[in-house]
Amino acid sequence: MFNIKVNTLNRILFFVILAWCLGFLWEFVIHIFPNSIYALPFLKYNYSIVCHTQPEKLFTIFNYSTLVCSRCAGIYFGGLVSIIIILFGYKKNISTKILLISSIPLFIDVIFTTFRVYNYSQYFALVTGMLLGSLGFFYIHKSFVLLFTKNKG
Repeated sequence: MFNIKVNTLNRILFFVILAWCLGFLWEFVIHIFPNSIYALPFLKYNYSIVCHTQPEKLFTIFNYSTLVCSRCAGIYFGGLVSIIIILFGYKKNISTKILLISSIPLFIDVIFTTFRVYNYSQYFALVTGMLLGSLGFFYIHKSFVLLFTKNKG
């Protein structure tokens, strides 16, 4: 179907994930480029499709907020960190068992905050999201390679 070299695919994935991460940081970008405010309603709508965007769960710095909650931001930043590591040559595959183990802290955090065992922490949500996002991206990266390249090994 596609015949893309693995290095080219990795670069494409890097720029897609980087653009996604810059998109949910758009309120910070508006401070630097004021004319970019016109993209904000479009971005808010699109990010609201993939995240609940509850105001109390968004990172807010100097009255600028992310467009996704801290847990989702962690997942996306984890994917960005993973593709950067892959670009520098890391080639290890992650097993399903490791992926499931890495998801346990996130699910425990969700359950405990839902049942009010403890209060929601943006920083803990960010860290658990990054753990799952980074290992999750390593896990699915091989599928991207198999899907978009002729190199099936």
